[in-house]
Amino acid sequence: SIEAGAPQDRDRILLFGVKRGLNFDQPLRWDEGLAYPNRKAFDFPWADTEAFVQDAVKANPNSVPLDLTVQYWFDKNDVEAHPNQIDCFTPRNGLSKFLKISEGDVSRKSSKRLHRWRYSPTAAYGNNEVHLHPYKARRISVAEALAIQSMPKEFELPPAMTLSNKFKTVGNGVPFKLGSHIARAIKQFLQQHAGKEGL
Repeated sequence: SIEAGAPQDRDRILLFGVKRGLNFDQPLRWDEGLAYPNRKAFDFPWADTEAFVQDAVKANPNSVPLDLTVQYWFDKNDVEAHPNQIDCFTPRNGLSKFLKISEGDVSRKSSKRLHRWRYSPTAAYGNNEVHLHPYKARRISVAEALAIQSMPKEFELPPAMTLSNKFKTVGNGVPFKLGSHIARAIKQFLQQHAGKEGL
C-alpha cells in the first residue's frame, strides 16, 4: 500500500488471471509507476516514538514525504469536518491505559498509537486491533480510518451502517491509492495487448 502512496504499511498479494488460450508475451508489471517502488518508502528517517501529549502541536521533525504521513491525510481529508468524524468507539474502561501509550508505539498486539509524522500500520479494524489517535485521548474515527486508506475527501459511509460495520468495511477495503494504481496497470496492459490477442 505504501509503495502506491497510501500512508499505510500493508502487504498485499496480487493475482491477475487471463482467459485460457491467451498468450501474452510479457507479464503484467505491478511495480511500474509506483510512487515509492522497491520499498524506498522505508528508507526515510521516520520519527521515533515519543511521549503522548494530548492535543500537542508538533512540527514534522524529519525530511520525510508528507504524503505518506497520517497527519497529511488527516489534513487533506479535513477529517474534523468529515461526516464520519463522529463515528468513533468510546472505551468503557481502560482510558488511563490509553494515555500511557506513546505516540508512535505500534509494537503492541492490540492498542497501537499512531504517529502523526509516520505511516500507519495495517488498517485492519477487528480482532482486537485498536488504533489510537496520535494526540487525542481516544481511538481513531471512521473519517480518520478512511483517510489512512487514502480515500478521497468526499467519500463517506452512510449513517445507517453500524459503527462496527463501518470499521469492518474500511479495514476490508483496498487503499484507494493502491486500487487506482492496480486499475491503471491492468488497463495499460490490456490496451497494449488488445490487438495481439483480440481482446
